[in-house]
Amino acid sequence: MDKKVLVAYGSKRGATAEIAERIGETLRKKGLQADVLDAGTVKDLAPYNKIILGSSVYIGLWHKKAVRFLKNNIESLEKLPVWLFVCGPTGPGNPVDLMDGWFYPKSLRPIIERINSCDITCFGGKLVLKTLNPFEKWIVNKVKAPEGDFRDWQAVAAWAETIA
Repeated sequence: MDKKVLVAYGSKRGATAEIAERIGETLRKKGLQADVLDAGTVKDLAPYNKIILGSSVYIGLWHKKAVRFLKNNIESLEKLPVWLFVCGPTGPGNPVDLMDGWFYPKSLRPIIERINSCDITCFGGKLVLKTLNPFEKWIVNKVKAPEGDFRDWQAVAAWAETIA
């Protein structure tokens, strides 16, 4: 069996999952085999020779499935090329600038440094107020996060092409 690329993700409301799917599509168009899976369902990394992990970001935290994936697979991830992406900020402009260069919580720093990822990037997110619970709406109001879809599909595809 040929080795494949795994695109795993932790997504709360689907925006990060859709980015992961677009990355998988781009890799397939470049001739690679790519599986796109919820990070919580991945049991074995042996079939893969490249790993891409994405996480949604809420209130400065990564999705629990993405964090668990990192922690449970650290030994395997140390031996494989790994790319990381986060999906989070809403609003016009460069998402890396909007996040002020922030990519992950300090608690993940030892793991991310240990796996020595090939690259880490940030994509704009999607915010639909009617899908939020009252606490989330309160937080969004406090930080003045704008509603809308701020994902840049060309940037997602371009990043995936660099991996291919």
